[in-house]
Amino acid sequence: MKTNLLTSMAIVAIMLAGCNNDHEEIDNWKGEIRLSSGLSVQQTRANSAGVPDTQIAEGQQIGIYVRKALPADTYTGYSNVLATADGNGGFSSYSAEMFYPAGGGGVTIFAYHPYATTSSDEYDFTVENDQSTDANYYKSDLIYSASKEYARSKSAHSLTFTHQLSKVVCHLESGAGAPDIAGATVEIINPERSTKFNRATGALAAAVSSTRTENVKFHSTYGAVIPPQTFVKDTPFLIVKLPNATTFVYTIPNGSGDVDLVMAGSHVYTYNIKVNLTGLTVTSAITPWKKIADVSGNAEMEEP
Repeated sequence: MKTNLLTSMAIVAIMLAGCNNDHEEIDNWKGEIRLSSGLSVQQTRANSAGVPDTQIAEGQQIGIYVRKALPADTYTGYSNVLATADGNGGFSSYSAEMFYPAGGGGVTIFAYHPYATTSSDEYDFTVENDQSTDANYYKSDLIYSASKEYARSKSAHSLTFTHQLSKVVCHLESGAGAPDIAGATVEIINPERSTKFNRATGALAAAVSSTRTENVKFHSTYGAVIPPQTFVKDTPFLIVKLPNATTFVYTIPNGSGDVDLVMAGSHVYTYNIKVNLTGLTVTSAITPWKKIADVSGNAEMEEP
């Protein structure tokens, strides 16, 4: 009996030691930088109602840069690490592990979407002409998290992304004559589709004028995204196509007191359009585009 008791106690002790070792291994962080949303683990629905305006859609690829905060040392940081969004405000995978400087100190981080493999910080960015699909709309939505310094800490750090381009949204309503608008489509008429983007600074150059060759088709829910640009008065701007092939064109007004439509980055241009059999009745509004602020960084490390 005594021998069996001692044997049982020894087995329990070994099991407890194993559990303690496992716990130590889990908590023994090595200075890696981890990015997550901090959302409740019970939230399992991907792509909430905030996608894509206030949350990055599942499967989208983000480029992340990490630099040593001043004073500089031999820490080289990380360039264009590919992270994949999980649709709930976090990232499901990374192309490389990222660590804080071994000698201590903080870091600066900036990030952008959609991911680009080019080696140059400044490159040509072109939105899709057919943004009616989720994939093409997401590829057109250029977002940027500006460089910010983060202290070496175990607390969570937030990355706030800003939509860089201009967004156009249309709300259609059947008006006089009760035309059937179910399945109607909207397009921006020959906008500039290309600009130069600098992922190190977030700067945009002027839109490239040689790209005014194709209409940009709206996503039925999200609208359409184009580079900031100017549409002069009396320019055809929107075309509404009904299922019966009837089309209506909205032209930038050119009456007394009317001005050119100067579209700014990070703003949404909303058009409420009443479709009448005789033409369109249009009202508009301009609002700032919401930020994507639910992606945060949770950095844990062991003291050097």
